[in-house]
Amino acid sequence: MARPGINFEQVAHAADTLVGRGEKPTIAAVRDEIGTGSPNTIHRHLQQWRAAQAPAERKTAKLPDELASALAQEIERQASAARADAEADALDARQTADELAATGESLESEADELREQIEQVTAERDEAVRDCSEARKLVAEFREHVKQLEQQRDEARQELAEARNRITTLTEQRDEERSARLDAQRETKAADSGRIDAERAQAVAMAKLEAAQQQADERAQALQYEQQARKADAEGHKQALAEQRDEWKERLATAEEQRENAQKQAQEANNAKTKAEVRVEALAARLEASEREQPSKQ
Repeated sequence: MARPGINFEQVAHAADTLVGRGEKPTIAAVRDEIGTGSPNTIHRHLQQWRAAQAPAERKTAKLPDELASALAQEIERQASAARADAEADALDARQTADELAATGESLESEADELREQIEQVTAERDEAVRDCSEARKLVAEFREHVKQLEQQRDEARQELAEARNRITTLTEQRDEERSARLDAQRETKAADSGRIDAERAQAVAMAKLEAAQQQADERAQALQYEQQARKADAEGHKQALAEQRDEWKERLATAEEQRENAQKQAQEANNAKTKAEVRVEALAARLEASEREQPSKQ
């Protein structure tokens, strides 16, 4: 904010004060007395003050010779005083000029300092502009980095959701594999039970076959004793025995086929059990790998 200028009254009061103390009212003295003010402004007001101090013109009047002589002497004295004052004013003017020159040099020095300050402030401003531009660039980079981090966060959340879905799927597959394994175990037990039943049926069939064979032998022997008495009936009994033997052989073949089927089912059940165990182990390995992978992604 610019400082307010000084006025004529301030300069005149300061000059009167200096004269009252017996000091010359120079520019520097007036400025020191006021405490502020531009040397050019003080010089202009001080010249106005000095012009006001000149004696007023007097009207000339016709005087006697004695008075005229005395007046001439007084005029000469006044002229001498005026010349002295003029010389003093000239000296004062030279002193004022010197002061103005010194002030001008001081002002030029201050101007140089101000120019240097302006250059420094300009440089600081340019540096601040560069810093501001760099800061804006850093802010833009930071925002871009934040955007990338948010994208990575969203991708991580998506991967986590997918991992959870995979875990859910693997858990369901594990449950299905466990159910399949239990079914395979049940089928294996059923196959074992069928095999045992087939073996039992085979044993029963063999026992029946042996009993039938024994009965057939007994009947054959009895028929031999009654061959002549029941010759006609022997052929019929022989036919019936053959048919009964064929029936028992057919039953034995059926029992053997059932036993083989039971063994085949048992083998298939064992194979299914082995496959189910392999699938369960693979599922457990995948589930374990997924569980290890999930914390690392989090």
